[in-house]
Amino acid sequence: MYKTNNYSKKFKHLLLWIKRKTILIITALMLGFSNSINEEDKSIFGNQHYIEQQDKKE
Repeated sequence: MYKTNNYSKKFKHLLLWIKRKTILIITALMLGFSNSINEEDKSIFGNQHYIEQQDKKE
């Protein structure tokens, strides 16, 4: 029977934990950026439609 090295298991577990947390942070940042871009697009295009409606009334 051969003995497994506990340090290598702990190191692999630590690397997987760091990888998961990094992916989670990157995903959260991407969602935040896309949400802010979406809100900006809504405000720009919504304002354009409102201005066009005002031009037609005059």
